[in-house]
Amino acid sequence: MIELVHEELSVLGAEGGWVFWCLLGLAFGIAYSLLSIWNLLRLPRAPILKSSEWKCLLLQGSRSSEILELFFRRIGEKKLEGQMNQIEEEMFSTAERRIPFAFVLITTAPLVGLLGTVSGMFTTFDGMSAASSTGPASVISKGVSEALITTQTGLVISVPAYFIHNALKVRYENLRHGFQRIGTSLQNKF
Repeated sequence: MIELVHEELSVLGAEGGWVFWCLLGLAFGIAYSLLSIWNLLRLPRAPILKSSEWKCLLLQGSRSSEILELFFRRIGEKKLEGQMNQIEEEMFSTAERRIPFAFVLITTAPLVGLLGTVSGMFTTFDGMSAASSTGPASVISKGVSEALITTQTGLVISVPAYFIHNALKVRYENLRHGFQRIGTSLQNKF
């Protein structure tokens, strides 16, 4: 299995040129950024309550009244607004910064694929203008192959990543909205 993947990558790398390898590196960067956002949305650094309790509280709202009461007792009345701002900063600030960064990486993939298209067209036109011993057909086909492989790779990377990014962003917004709802409940209570 590993040998098959290695062989396929070698063929695609040879035919796709240097842009293919740039796209492959970009794909790893996108995967890392999406995985880090997913991990942050699991609320690993959640203060006062466990992350599972926070998720239940933020996503279910009033249906998790026992956890809400536990949170009310633990936070107390002292410096309520300051504590809520600090908790919000701890839980959401890193994800808030990484979501737009991941989006920039995702939207870069088709543009890098387009760069490969242009590079492949240069190779094609070079082959058409030069008389080579191997014949212009092989140089032209190499250029067309490079153009198509890089364009396809850029789209194959960006389209699924965009859907995953969108799902993570919706999850983030739901958690953030739940936190704001809790803040309003706290202000009404105290």
